[in-house]
Amino acid sequence: MTIMAVGVLRETVPGERRVALVPDLVPAVRRLGVAVLVEAGAGLPAGHRDADYRAAGAVPAGRDELLRRADLLLGIHPPTADPVHELRRGQALAALLRPRRIPFLVRQWADRGVTAIGLDLAPDLPAAYPLDAEASQARVAGYRAVLLAAERSGRCLPPWGAADGLFDPVPVLVVGAGPAGLQAIDTARRLGAPVAAVEPRRRERAAAAALGAELLSLPGVRPAADERELWQSLDREHAAWVAALAEAAPRYELVVTALARPGWPPPVLLGTATVARFRPGSVLVDLAAGPEGGTVEGVLPESGTAVGDGVTVIGAGDLAAQVPATASRAYAHNALALVERLLRGRPATQDPVLGPMLVTDRGAVRHGPTSRLLMEATAVAGLP
Repeated sequence: MTIMAVGVLRETVPGERRVALVPDLVPAVRRLGVAVLVEAGAGLPAGHRDADYRAAGAVPAGRDELLRRADLLLGIHPPTADPVHELRRGQALAALLRPRRIPFLVRQWADRGVTAIGLDLAPDLPAAYPLDAEASQARVAGYRAVLLAAERSGRCLPPWGAADGLFDPVPVLVVGAGPAGLQAIDTARRLGAPVAAVEPRRRERAAAAALGAELLSLPGVRPAADERELWQSLDREHAAWVAALAEAAPRYELVVTALARPGWPPPVLLGTATVARFRPGSVLVDLAAGPEGGTVEGVLPESGTAVGDGVTVIGAGDLAAQVPATASRAYAHNALALVERLLRGRPATQDPVLGPMLVTDRGAVRHGPTSRLLMEATAVAGLP
């Protein structure tokens, strides 16, 4: 792919404060022989002025100029204002696309000849880790989830001393030890709380144990070798998951659920009856909460709900956007790694890293699950 200029879009999703490229990394992009255009005001919510980008060698530009000149558009979310007709044939777009949520827009990108790359779709390969924005943003979200729960809790997390005794620490449970869960474990441990983790994947269990978490085994849930086996377990052994967590989870006062398959509806693991059995003052943060539900029954994204006798359930929403400076810097490293990989000259469809990240390319929808959704919708509508 030939890239002479990248364009950094200003985000328009309400509440979004991140930016896809920070000034500190502009020189690294320019050393690749690529010009950098930044939509005016794009970095302000993350603390970066247009003057900062200009000093780093980028060119602040209006949206029309940016769309006209940039070969690769970088964003956090897909552009929302007339996202089809603003893009031109042969142009590339990279963002957290969540393509299964926007299948008809994906089809329009393909029809227009746009190459769409999902930074949320990096495969589980060591060579893909630098491009994995899903993981980098999940780590920020896991950190923020623990702080959010601690803010809502009425107790200090570590053991607390007083003149006449010592108060017990707040026991924490983390369900899922992917990037978000591991960061949640690390953050809670650093705050002095004892942490237990539920995680059937072998590699992730080892990582959780290395961070000091107690590993819980759920009766009826078998170990998983990788992410594919994890989702199979959640499908086939769902009843066992629910029953075992109903027994184990109420022993904890702060719970972070971090099992989410990007772009897919999350499995409900904690029912309302289970949540109601938690001690008063307990806080549950569901990192999977979104438009399609969450792992806690009835959770609403970006909201807190009282359940039972003073139990708070928080639907996290996009917590990484609440830490925009760190999250933007992490995302910018993913974007830089993408540009470097694209410039190697190997066709993206033949690249083991870029191939799975392609959502549309050369007029076709390349993302299998989205393509199947579109075929099903076409069949239901009776279209050829």
